[in-house]
Amino acid sequence: MPFRRITFFILVSLLPSYVFSQKISVDVYIENKINKPKNDTVYYDFNRKLTWQDFRGTVPTGAKWGAMTASGFSFNSEMEEDGDNHILISIGVYTFFTKHDSWKKPDINSAYHLEHEQHHFDITRLFAQKFSDEIRNAHFTKGNYRKLLYSIFDKVYEESVAYQHQYDNETKNSMDVQKQKEWNEKISAEVNKLKSNIAPH
Repeated sequence: MPFRRITFFILVSLLPSYVFSQKISVDVYIENKINKPKNDTVYYDFNRKLTWQDFRGTVPTGAKWGAMTASGFSFNSEMEEDGDNHILISIGVYTFFTKHDSWKKPDINSAYHLEHEQHHFDITRLFAQKFSDEIRNAHFTKGNYRKLLYSIFDKVYEESVAYQHQYDNETKNSMDVQKQKEWNEKISAEVNKLKSNIAPH
């Protein structure tokens, strides 16, 4: 199950009005944040899978399912002016998992169930890529930049939540073994495709 967090460092509101007559270019990329073992946050890394030790949150009273993955995607943004009537907006997108918000019941320890949770994290990463792609294809102007960026984020976020729910509903929270197998294959294929297409920034 995902949750939402927006980190939005942007200086547009502090700039003088003449800035908005300048040309705007947008560079969007996936940030490769470094994971540190003692941190509460796990940043998505194709080579770093979740473990049950990452699930450190408290199980809610009356929880109906065995585990929950708290993940999301966010972005940082900064602005540069090159002195030639041109503004470059750099947007770094990243995917994260928070240990203290993710939990599991004591009897949930299998690799089967862990793979189900890993795929929740994978889905979040796939939609972080979709967010990046939609920014890359958007037409930003002096008048629509902030509104359009927020609009794209909100749209993709809602799509990601719907897809996470679809995953849980169709697999019955991993209880339907055949459906889980189908989703495992589907998500793994999408992740492998994404991994093969990623270019270093």
